[in-house]
Amino acid sequence: MKVLVADDTVVNRQILQVLLRKDGHSVVLAENGKQAVALFEKEQPELVIMDLMMPEMDGKEATSLIKQRTGARFVPIIFLTAVTDETGLTECLASGGDDVLTKPYSLPLLRAKLSAWSRVQELHARVTEQKQELESYRDRSLHEIDVANEIRTKILATPCMERMGINYHVAPATILGGDVVLAGTTPTGILHVLVGDFTGHGLSSAIGALPLADVFYRMTERGHALGDILREINRKLNHTMPVGIFCAASAIEINPVRCRASVWNGGLPPVLVINPSAGVRLQWASQHPPLGVLHAQEFMPNLETYDIQPDDRMILYTDGVIETRSPSGELFGEPRVHQAVTQGPASHPFEELVAALTAFANGGAQEDDITIVDVSCGIVLERSAVRVNPPSRERSWQLPWHIEVRLGPDAMRTEDPLPDLMQLVSLLPGHARHRERFFTVLTELISNAIDHGVLGIQSNLKTSPDGFDAYYQERDRRLAALQDGYVQIFLTHAPSASGARLIVRVEDSGAGFDAIHPAAPLSMNDSMFGRGLALVRALCQKVTFHGAGNCVEAIYSWD
Repeated sequence: MKVLVADDTVVNRQILQVLLRKDGHSVVLAENGKQAVALFEKEQPELVIMDLMMPEMDGKEATSLIKQRTGARFVPIIFLTAVTDETGLTECLASGGDDVLTKPYSLPLLRAKLSAWSRVQELHARVTEQKQELESYRDRSLHEIDVANEIRTKILATPCMERMGINYHVAPATILGGDVVLAGTTPTGILHVLVGDFTGHGLSSAIGALPLADVFYRMTERGHALGDILREINRKLNHTMPVGIFCAASAIEINPVRCRASVWNGGLPPVLVINPSAGVRLQWASQHPPLGVLHAQEFMPNLETYDIQPDDRMILYTDGVIETRSPSGELFGEPRVHQAVTQGPASHPFEELVAALTAFANGGAQEDDITIVDVSCGIVLERSAVRVNPPSRERSWQLPWHIEVRLGPDAMRTEDPLPDLMQLVSLLPGHARHRERFFTVLTELISNAIDHGVLGIQSNLKTSPDGFDAYYQERDRRLAALQDGYVQIFLTHAPSASGARLIVRVEDSGAGFDAIHPAAPLSMNDSMFGRGLALVRALCQKVTFHGAGNCVEAIYSWD
């Protein structure tokens, strides 16, 4: 260790030099405080032994200047002095000294102090190195969090929010929040909105939103029903996320053609329907576990449905709202939510709730992510309304086309051709008024071909609510065991001068059925099954069966 010795007495300097060199230290000598400061900057010693009383500059002033020049280094300074009174020793330490050794000093004690301060220096060096590593890690982490937050924001961006008149307020408790808001419309114009709240905060919660958003957007764009989307999200999260990471969620599906809304709530506060004349007209409390908790075979995406009114507004929010605390520690709670959305102007329940929550928190620390979503049913109905333009005389969109799709056992187990077919049909001119009917016809014919044709399942299993569970369990069992068989779908577009025909032909490898005796009309069928073909006949201009009944052709025409 390099030691700087500052003493105005030559004998004292020489004695210390001999003793220190004998113990293996290198020594730098200074005759006064001023010289000690200069040699400290030049030689950069690791420890200083400082005499108190010296000419030109005393030890206290020199110590103060040296401490200012150490920077991030820790250099112990030991005062060597004849002063023994308490005040004098205190002044030594107050000037920046780290220890005091009174004259005449004991050599063993000096050696012990040097050894002790050497250990302190080693500890300081390790702590400094670890501090630098932590700072570097913190800087990298903050950068990665910023990048992750930017990626997450872009992935979760919902451009249809503004277009559909959806208001939302998202206030994460940390840089990366665990709440998520998603919205999208299917090719048939049905609106899906999902509000989710992942367990915990930070990166682990934020990552879970990515597979959830991917499934939601992809399946919504392909026209899947909300129940199927929730089922797939639950399967994905249950399969990929660690134990303890799941997503409490509420979701709504609004069908503007039927003026109906369906609601699913798994672990979040009630979904509210606000009406100017009735206040909180309806509310749906949680009836399901959060997404990702149950295994796929246990998950039941049952939705509750109701008729919406043009002046209805739907409010979805996470539990960060009701768990917000006032400065005194009181919770905001559900009663204040109801009061906020009903006491102000009927057209501004969202703004009233956000304002009430902000005033209640009064700048206090936020403990959880806060998300509020407001869906105006009137705006959804208005902006989803079909506007029929006069038919164009251009021939480019009137080209006839034909497409064939063949499903084998593996494809029937893993693929759903319906969204892709609907995407193709959605490009047809004048399709908007008929898209829901197209969807129904295709769904019934393809489902019949797979379930009754290839798998041979009887519809009469659906004689009770429990029978539906038995039906789908049997369907899953037979589909998993399927080794051969096929379903072939032919879709033909035949334009005409005034409109077009869409010809759907579905053929399966099953044994067929008695097609000579048609199913009873819808008006005469009160059972829970056997209504599919009757519905197709009611929607199409012509339905015919071929072969043994395992090939059906339906013609849908429009002007």
